[in-house]
Amino acid sequence: MILHLRAAVEELYAETPSRFTARRSELAAQAKDAGDKQLAAAVTALRKPTVAAWAVNHFVRTCRDEVDELRSFAELLREAQRTLDADQLRVLGRERSRRVDAVADRVAEEAASAGQRVGGGVAVEVRDTLTALIADEDAEASVLTGALVKALSYSGFGSVDLEDALALEDLPRGEDAGRPSLSVLDGGGGEAVDLEERRRARRTAERTRLASALESAREALRSADRQVAVLTARQEEVTEGIADLERRLAAARERLAKVGAELAGATSERDAQEAREEQARRALEDHDDSE
Repeated sequence: MILHLRAAVEELYAETPSRFTARRSELAAQAKDAGDKQLAAAVTALRKPTVAAWAVNHFVRTCRDEVDELRSFAELLREAQRTLDADQLRVLGRERSRRVDAVADRVAEEAASAGQRVGGGVAVEVRDTLTALIADEDAEASVLTGALVKALSYSGFGSVDLEDALALEDLPRGEDAGRPSLSVLDGGGGEAVDLEERRRARRTAERTRLASALESAREALRSADRQVAVLTARQEEVTEGIADLERRLAAARERLAKVGAELAGATSERDAQEAREEQARRALEDHDDSE
């Protein structure tokens, strides 16, 4: 007997898609029989995951070591973006596609072992979800719940859209980063100072102001550098994605040309057989007429 909604989610989203609806009804009935109509209604409202979402959920549950390896790689890539390590960004950017493809293949294997086939379209959604995990920490946290109801997608810009992506929308979120505080030191008391001291004080104040302006300019430059590095990495990611799509399109066109050639051959053979049949029919009719 389930005691709360989280327990129902944990059990339901471990089920295969074919068993989800029936098991959801069973759990809702149990809650209703126990007198908890609110829990029964909440269980009934839980959404069935897509095949891609289920496959990723299943992989998270059964292959956590491999998931952790992908998370470690994701952290390396994000750290390279934060530190503007151009060499690391280039190396890890090229490695990302290989890692995603390898893990996506493993997701498909584990799904097949559980009796669920992963087709071409679903495989693309799985790959998109893994790419989103690498790109965005909130997406990673969502995947790790094992309660996705739909695939995630990352466009290469901004954050991943997680709206309505989970069975329960109550994941803990990271705290906002703290900002350094600035303090002002009070000056000395009201004793008289000579003109030279005033001049030195003004020069010191002016130097402090200029130094502060320089530091602000440097910080703005560092921020701009970080933005350029991040956008450059994202540009490479999008370019790589376009190249991948072009490769797929070229392969599809090649298959289309092959099928077209086979169709032309089959059509020609059919026409030849049709002509032979017509010839044989006329020969028979001529024979019958001559009697």
